[in-house]
Amino acid sequence: MAGDKVKSGKQASSEMKMTTLDGVVGFHMRKATLRAQGTFATAAGKKLMTGQYSVMAIINENPGRTQSAIAEAAGLDRSSLVPILNKFETEGLILRAPVKGDKRAYAVRLTKKGEQELAKLEDNVREIEAKVIAGLGADDHLRLIDLLKRFHDIL
Repeated sequence: MAGDKVKSGKQASSEMKMTTLDGVVGFHMRKATLRAQGTFATAAGKKLMTGQYSVMAIINENPGRTQSAIAEAAGLDRSSLVPILNKFETEGLILRAPVKGDKRAYAVRLTKKGEQELAKLEDNVREIEAKVIAGLGADDHLRLIDLLKRFHDIL
């Protein structure tokens, strides 16, 4: 409208009407996810693909599992996982080997370089989790994790 001053940034967003979305879990979860991803990427000092740390951690704890099993454990579909694994392979972070008896399946494991990269990422995750625990308190931190797991199981 003519004469209205345009506001930007945090001030403008804090004054936005959000009554329709205020009670929508998915909206708040999406905002929280974006903030968490941005915080993690900044802390890690690099552009990370969605789920990179999670996928690496799953592979590390389950060496030799198939791409399909990894995708399921990470909550990704195979088509989302393949570009992540391709990037990891190009960077020398993983090895893929054909699974005996299944020409379409590949078993995945971290290389030594992948293990070192994961250790660096784990340091970042611990720092961020410590910040979250300090802000929420240990009990609410655990409660939030429990609620998110339950949310996942509901849908």
